[in-house]
Amino acid sequence: MGSLSSAMRLSFIGRSFARTHAYSFYVIRSTFKSLSNDGLEDWKALLVVTVAMLFAALEGVAAVSIALQHRVLLPDAKQSFRMLWGTVALSVAAINYYTLVNRRRWSTFEREFQHRSKATRLMGGFVVWASMILIAAVARWMLSLAWMLPG
Repeated sequence: MGSLSSAMRLSFIGRSFARTHAYSFYVIRSTFKSLSNDGLEDWKALLVVTVAMLFAALEGVAAVSIALQHRVLLPDAKQSFRMLWGTVALSVAAINYYTLVNRRRWSTFEREFQHRSKATRLMGGFVVWASMILIAAVARWMLSLAWMLPG
């Protein structure tokens, strides 16, 4: 009985993550659609979400490096850095494409998102865009600290 309960909790956590992931994409996509309805809003939103997730991954690596007082997964050589993080970026982009854009999976929650009050949608949009800016700013700050550590 315990494994069923654990499986249900894991399913709930997965569904909550999927909803949050889709909502961020939905807000960003809606912003691009309202600015320029050129049919590329899915791709623009995919790019923004992928870059934000890449910055979040770099934040995590910087936090581990700072905690260990030694750079981890942040090589000195520019080519090594580009190869490692380029691979991570392509992987994140592929996962985001599959989980959001492919077969419009993000739209599973679209009706739920559209039926929220105008105030809730406005606040949600603010939180998503503020989070994107905060993720980039914190990544920049943490990486500047991590680069000072010995490799």
